[in-house]
Amino acid sequence: MISRALNSHNDIFIKDGRFAVTDEAAEVLQHVRTRLLFYLEEWFLDLNSGTPWFQNIFTRPLDLAEAESIIKSRILNTPGVLKLTSFVFNFDSNTRQGDIVFSAETTYGTIDSEKVYLNV
Repeated sequence: MISRALNSHNDIFIKDGRFAVTDEAAEVLQHVRTRLLFYLEEWFLDLNSGTPWFQNIFTRPLDLAEAESIIKSRILNTPGVLKLTSFVFNFDSNTRQGDIVFSAETTYGTIDSEKVYLNV
C-alpha cells in the first residue's frame, strides 16, 4: 500500500508541489501515530472510532495499567504491526503532557524507539 505522507505536525506533506507518499514500514508507523492521536468521538461519521483519551485515559486518578492496555491495543491492532518489542508510557497529569515510546515488529521490518508526543 502507498499513502500520502504526513509531516511532524500530522499535516499532509507536499514536496515539489506534489503530495509526498510513504509506503511499507514508514506507512505502518504513520498509521500507528494517526491511530494514537485520533480521539474517540472525533469523527462524526463514526463516534465509536478513536483512542478514548478523555473517556478512559486522562481521568483522575490515572489508572496507568488501563491506560497502557488501551494504548498497546491501539498499536497492536494497527494493520501491519506484528508485535510490540518495547513500550513506555510517560504522562504528567499536572502539565497534561507526555509521550509514548515504543518499538515494534511490522510486516515490513522494525519500528525502533518511536516517540509519540501527547499535549492535551
